[in-house]
Amino acid sequence: MKFKKIYLVLASIPYFISVNAHQTECFERNVSDLSRPCVERLKPRALNAIDRSMIEPSSIRVSDALLGDLNQPLVAVLGATGRTGKHVLTELSIRGARIRALSRNIEKAQSSINENYNWMRADVTEPDTLMNALEGVDILISVIGAEERKGKKSPESVSYQGSINFVEAAKKTGVKHIIFMSSIGAGGADNFSTVLLNLVVGKTMKWKSLGEEYIRNSGINFTIIRPGGLRGDPGVLGIKLAQGDQIIGWIPRADVASVLVESAFNEDAFDKTFEIINDESLEIDAWRGEFKNLKKSTYGKIATGDIPLNYWLTMLLILGLVVFLIRRRKSH
Repeated sequence: MKFKKIYLVLASIPYFISVNAHQTECFERNVSDLSRPCVERLKPRALNAIDRSMIEPSSIRVSDALLGDLNQPLVAVLGATGRTGKHVLTELSIRGARIRALSRNIEKAQSSINENYNWMRADVTEPDTLMNALEGVDILISVIGAEERKGKKSPESVSYQGSINFVEAAKKTGVKHIIFMSSIGAGGADNFSTVLLNLVVGKTMKWKSLGEEYIRNSGINFTIIRPGGLRGDPGVLGIKLAQGDQIIGWIPRADVASVLVESAFNEDAFDKTFEIINDESLEIDAWRGEFKNLKKSTYGKIATGDIPLNYWLTMLLILGLVVFLIRRRKSH
């Protein structure tokens, strides 16, 4: 009888060790698996059965089904916390779209935008973040801009290499349509404003041009929109759509967002590159029927970042004229 009691005591030791070990794991603050609830850690799970959203500290996952009609495409917005990105989120919400808002900083995103969006971390300069962010996405809208990063990233790394990164991720995840906000001047290599910006802002138009070109050659349906200067009151003037980068003007960010989102739901916008500015001579909503009139192969001249030959010739002529006038004045 005494031997039986000793046997029961010995047999129970592994059980108490196991329980104590589990409790230690649950309350140990330094363990890496605290993202899993303690109850779930009582039973092993196959690796392929793990919900990776539970172990992704930089993403706040909300079911896409809860944020829109399942019959609507899932639209991801790169640069969702930017000044234009916020308007894009509002436009998509009005349409009842399923939205995935992408940001480099989830906490900052939630503090600056109160609406309940499905936030996920994504940074175009970090390719590894893009694969998870674009999984299951149908349409990608990019409103990122190197100028909004306050010099921390160059136009080359954001507008060009960043475009390469999200295009490659889009190919692998099955994105069907890329909508890219560029800028007037990206297709106007000889425009004075383009030449000036390339000289003073790290060849920003060159890198936007090359980013556009990579998207156009991606094999994915695309829409590239080049807004003019971003200012003014939204929804009070008509919007002019043009091609070849031969216009200049202004347009509010909210109007830009309207065109970006309309492009996502209009097949007439597929594979087209165009500029947009406000035009008071046009009816406010007339632009919505203009996509069909745009051409697929018209996008202007790629900006190289170098000063065009005609600019050099003009400067030489001016310099020569100045020298001539000075000498003539001295001779008198």
